[in-house]
Amino acid sequence: MNRILSFLLFVLPSFILFGQVPTIQIKVKEKSGFLGLGGPRFMEVRLSNRTGTLPLTDQNVNSDTQYVFLCKPAGDWQFDEDFVDEDLGRLSLHQDERVFPMTWKGPFGKGDTLVAVGFSRLIRLNAPLLFRFAFNATADSAEVAVPMDLWPGFSAFRELMGKLNGAVMNQRYRESIAFCEDILRGEAMFNIFPTFAGLRKNRTEIFEQYYLVHKNRVEGAASNTQADLKSRIAILDEERPIFVFVRDSLPRSSLGIPAEDSAIADLAGRSVQTLGWLRTTRDSLQRALDDQNVRWILEGSVAGRTGFKYQTVLEALAYSYSSLDFADTAATELTGTISEEQRAILGKENLMDSYETFVRLANERYRQGMPPFAPEFLLNVQKDVAVFRLPFYSMLAAVNDYYTGNLDQAQDHAFKIFRVCYDPQISERFDRMRIMIKVRQGLFSAEAVELVDEAESMEKIDVEAAGDLYRRAVTIAPNFAYASFALGRYYTRQGDPIRAQPFFVRAYETDSLYLSAYRESANLYRRSGNYKPMIEVLALAIYKGNDYWETQSNLGLAYMGDGDPARAIQHYERALAINPQSYTTNIQLGLAYQTVKNYQKAREYFNNAINIDPLRQEAVEYLTRLNELQRSGK
Repeated sequence: MNRILSFLLFVLPSFILFGQVPTIQIKVKEKSGFLGLGGPRFMEVRLSNRTGTLPLTDQNVNSDTQYVFLCKPAGDWQFDEDFVDEDLGRLSLHQDERVFPMTWKGPFGKGDTLVAVGFSRLIRLNAPLLFRFAFNATADSAEVAVPMDLWPGFSAFRELMGKLNGAVMNQRYRESIAFCEDILRGEAMFNIFPTFAGLRKNRTEIFEQYYLVHKNRVEGAASNTQADLKSRIAILDEERPIFVFVRDSLPRSSLGIPAEDSAIADLAGRSVQTLGWLRTTRDSLQRALDDQNVRWILEGSVAGRTGFKYQTVLEALAYSYSSLDFADTAATELTGTISEEQRAILGKENLMDSYETFVRLANERYRQGMPPFAPEFLLNVQKDVAVFRLPFYSMLAAVNDYYTGNLDQAQDHAFKIFRVCYDPQISERFDRMRIMIKVRQGLFSAEAVELVDEAESMEKIDVEAAGDLYRRAVTIAPNFAYASFALGRYYTRQGDPIRAQPFFVRAYETDSLYLSAYRESANLYRRSGNYKPMIEVLALAIYKGNDYWETQSNLGLAYMGDGDPARAIQHYERALAINPQSYTTNIQLGLAYQTVKNYQKAREYFNNAINIDPLRQEAVEYLTRLNELQRSGK
């Protein structure tokens, strides 16, 4: 810091002359008076401007096309017209072995005591001015130095230097560098000032201080084991652009600062070394943070963590990876989406860093040609499968196998998902994976898939055009269940169940394991209150090998709608045998038992639902109504 401060007071020595008007006295006559009996006569010459404005400034002195001086008699004599017309022109100005004659003379009238004269602007005010007045065979001369504050450009130079000084004193080094460069760009004007000569060196010294301050900061952050890893990495990330700036901005050929300059090359080299150290150190800290964020997820019950947070982050990961576009086999990143509700829960539980780190590391593995998920992760999730409400292991394993080309294993996992999954959104996503597996195996038309994808995008813009695309897909692949299913969904969204139903039927007839097609067909009947055909569709699904929680539970719902609670109870119980963790089915079974007035059983299943999810209100409300019903004796 002291090295820089050496140039901060550059202006002060010249302040001694500030406000003074450069003035000389020069002899204009050796003898005067009657018969030359009087002594010599002198004339005073002082720097001025055409308007005679005081105080003098660099602006009013240098604003004319020539330099203006005022001449007046020194002593008790007066100018007359003869002197002004004939003798005053003998005054000349000498500088750098050049003679500058008077170029202009102002008017002189009776009673005037001053005469303004002009000299060429080629004169340099930053060098001594030597005046010479010739008379007879001799001449007199006098020299004057013009104060720095009257040199051209002084005000602008002082303003910039003041800003530079203030920035340096307050350690605003980036601003200081900018001010330095502003001054250097004005070299043609500012190089007359003594301080300018050291400005390039001063700029390098400022860069040095800037570099050292931030180097100390990153070294402190890297070694501060008391701070958390994330904040230490954040400091390194924040500081990195500064070292890039130092490295790239130090040499500036346009300002006469070459990269070959020894001081520049040295500091630039150290900046490069620091950037390398910064990268290595950050990578090390990031690995430690990554391990901290995901180790507990990878280890699962091995780490003794199968509680709420573990289940929450696994659920988010499973939902995210199930949302991938399985048709995009050229994807270089596997980044899915989660709901705003899931995102809010992750944020509330401080799990977002762990979730995002897991996704990033999985993408890094995938880009390197490895399976997205580490083997130990899936093994540990499989060990913990009993504590999960959804088939997280099968969901994640299916994605892992699908993107590593193990398509048969991925399909097996998809069927395991269908078996126990109570979320139709998840089942539909893996139904799509199952279809895409068949497409990748060459069993169905890839062109039809592309048409369906195009239609889904078009539907947001032009519904009619989208319908044409869906129908084209069915036309070119009439036996492709996915195309028929997509057209049925299209008609459903358009509020046309009559047209939709045949395409759902075609879908599950051409692909007897197409769970989503059975679901949509049954839902159309349920919405219209037509429960007998709904029962037929779901019974067919089970007969064809789709004996899942979903089909059994929906079949129970259909029998309840058809007024047959006894059969409804049978299918609800089969659904719970497949997946006892279903909140919805426990409530439905409780309602079915309540309908047949078996209140003890109804209470049992309502309590089961409350135990599964104590935060949900639905089961609590049903149990409250059951209590009221029993109190009333009904």
